[in-house]
Amino acid sequence: MFKRLWDAWRKRDLAQRVRCDGWTGIYVGDYSTAPTWAYTIGFRSSLGSPEIVVFDLPRRSADGVFQEVFRQLTAGETVLADGKPWKPEEPGRFVWRKVHPGRFVDDEEPWLGISVTIDAMMNSSAEDFEAYQLVLSDADGRLPWEAGYDERLRPRQRALYDAA
Repeated sequence: MFKRLWDAWRKRDLAQRVRCDGWTGIYVGDYSTAPTWAYTIGFRSSLGSPEIVVFDLPRRSADGVFQEVFRQLTAGETVLADGKPWKPEEPGRFVWRKVHPGRFVDDEEPWLGISVTIDAMMNSSAEDFEAYQLVLSDADGRLPWEAGYDERLRPRQRALYDAA
């Protein structure tokens, strides 16, 4: 019973943060095991935009990414599109990839689990729920789908744009 009350309170708390700030982040993992990831809740309900997930960034960095993307989406400075680079002027490469819909319900790992749940609470239909993964390049600027990508990084940055 206590767990159900705790879960209900947590969901209401997250929904309240989204209503107040426009979004909130969920940070999963401890960096001693892979993968570690972070994702947003509220981009859809506040902006009508897909949610965002990123792997292998410390909480503070992920939070900075989310804040900047929220600001850019609000100002109309960026559009999320599959395969589109983000911040091409920055060192390294960052590319948006659309998360495969099967990753929300058919996957063993709840990559955006709380986001999907809160979205269903706040929106009348969760059928059109979307998310984009910000994919990070390796130290040599190669992306996971390019030849020569550092294979040691693959377990730390899951390919949610592929089917489960």
